[in-house]
Amino acid sequence: MENKNKLTIILGLAVIVVIAIFLLATSKGQEGGKETADNAETVTEEQPKEDTQESEVEVLDEGTSETGDTASSDEGEEVKPQGGSVKVNIPESEITDNIMNFKTVSVNDEDVTSDIFSKYDITVVHVWGTFCSPCIAEMPDYAAFYKELPSNVNLIGVVIDANSINDSEVEEAKEILSNAGAEFTNILASDDVNSTIESIMFVPSSFFVDSNGSVIGEIMDGASFEQTKNRLEGYLER
Repeated sequence: MENKNKLTIILGLAVIVVIAIFLLATSKGQEGGKETADNAETVTEEQPKEDTQESEVEVLDEGTSETGDTASSDEGEEVKPQGGSVKVNIPESEITDNIMNFKTVSVNDEDVTSDIFSKYDITVVHVWGTFCSPCIAEMPDYAAFYKELPSNVNLIGVVIDANSINDSEVEEAKEILSNAGAEFTNILASDDVNSTIESIMFVPSSFFVDSNGSVIGEIMDGASFEQTKNRLEGYLER
């Protein structure tokens, strides 16, 4: 009888041990599954952050491109993108007493004054007219020329046959400039602008102005694009 009781006790203990082992194994399996689920949640939460960073880079690239294509000055005139500058050598003997001092508007009806010269060491002033076939023919050359100029050299145009923003020639000038892809500032020939260019007999013509607004040397009456470009090169040290 006593042996039977001992056997019953041993069997009972064995059953308890088996149950305990089963419960322990089940508990670890559940914890492992929970850790896997937590890791999956972590990956799911972090994934959008990577997507967000890529999106920000794309927006920055687009913004940089737009900024590089567009610039403006305090007076509203268009300003060419900034590139490298060069040394400008203007002999003192060529700086004249003929000083441009004006207030006018561009063909886009934006205020422009002679302060535009102060931003550059030298400015090419191209005088042309909407009635002038050679002027229209060489406008694409000036458009490309402007984009290649160093950052401290500028180009502006004077539409000699447009004195008021209401003149029909203004719309003609805008169309000519647009067709040529010209982005440089073009101003109307107001009375104070005309006081400088009144000696011009032919168009196209060109002349040069320093940062103080002083005309440099003689006005190139009837000058072609190539003549204008070659004279500018004489002032630049590359």
